[in-house]
Amino acid sequence: MRNKAVVYDGSLAYADLPAVVLNRGMVLVKNSMAYVGFQDEELLEGREPVILPRLLGSVCAGRVIESPEQPYLTGKFVVTNPLVSGSRSVLDVDGCLSTYFQVDPKRVYGTYPTVEPVNLLEPYASHALELAGESEGNTLVLGCNIVGLMTATALRDRGFEPYLLCEKSLAQAKRLGLRVFRNVGDLPVDLETLVVVEVTPALWDLADRSPLRRLVVSGFSGTRSLRLGLSRELVVVYLDTATPASSGGARRLAEKALGLVKVFNVKSVEDAVGFLPPRGLGTILRLSGPGEKSEAGGEQGGGASSTRS
Repeated sequence: MRNKAVVYDGSLAYADLPAVVLNRGMVLVKNSMAYVGFQDEELLEGREPVILPRLLGSVCAGRVIESPEQPYLTGKFVVTNPLVSGSRSVLDVDGCLSTYFQVDPKRVYGTYPTVEPVNLLEPYASHALELAGESEGNTLVLGCNIVGLMTATALRDRGFEPYLLCEKSLAQAKRLGLRVFRNVGDLPVDLETLVVVEVTPALWDLADRSPLRRLVVSGFSGTRSLRLGLSRELVVVYLDTATPASSGGARRLAEKALGLVKVFNVKSVEDAVGFLPPRGLGTILRLSGPGEKSEAGGEQGGGASSTRS
């Protein structure tokens, strides 16, 4: 069976690929929905060197249809993990925006009785909670992608009043009621923690600000080393995983961000190209054929229609 996919080879395109040949130890999944977000944007904008062509789709959800070495997964719905030990989906491994995809069980974020759009944001929410948990005192979050906004929201929910330094996504940040700045000079001078979700030129100015005591670096930032001219002691924490939270906090945080993400029903993977590239905080594509029952549950319409969850 041929496998339909959305690929980037210098431009966005639909591709009719050969059937997936399942590698040893991998799990075969029939795709139900895909999130295309900031990682895909970095790929499309050429911000990092990658080998092309590359499949899009940072996070996907679907039903496991073949799992020879992990039979307990067969028939279950799974959500993929976009960050595993510093390896980022789309940028470090192929994406998953295809009719079928294979995934290493290590890259399965969680299993579900059924899946819905909010589940695709839970890995990012889990990581944001980890970043927030390492922050102390007055905190600045550098980067306003979905992880940055979730981190600032998590800090606010814990009673802090974090700052955000944004080059874009200002409107979404303000809709969440967050304090947003565009210029380093407008920030307060008493920052104690800097959370780096994206690397921008402002980082080096911020890292040398007194009395900054903690530098918390997200694996999504794509950096594992920083040359900083510091004249004082600085605690550096590097977090490169998205671990499911048992308390339900990730779900609640993901629900807050979902209202800022576009959700579309599409007839097929081929039609998904028309909804890309992603805008704002990203796009979730629910996949099914005309009149088909979605793998995630519920009837899908025959056309590619926009729906907001």
